[in-house]
Amino acid sequence: MSGTFCFVSTFGLFNPQALLGQAIIDAIRNVVEEAIRKAAAANGHPTELLTAEELADKIKVPLSWVYEQSGQNNIPNHRIGRYIRFDLQEVIASQKVNR
Repeated sequence: MSGTFCFVSTFGLFNPQALLGQAIIDAIRNVVEEAIRKAAAANGHPTELLTAEELADKIKVPLSWVYEQSGQNNIPNHRIGRYIRFDLQEVIASQKVNR
């Protein structure tokens, strides 16, 4: 006999484990849909994390400026282990606010 618990209600066979599984699937679906909405709201640009070198090249500043501003927390950055990455849209938005 398996460890599945079921009982019969007036609406038919009821399996709480199956409902819990569906609740988890629904929660995951909601999180993914929200992430897609946020990505679409970023002016249609998908979020791409850049290295310091790539960021410096894209915004036409010296690499030393990127590291200096990042070290002073003047531009947003993302730490992934020992690596540092930048979201171009976040950096641009932060510079517009700081003016």
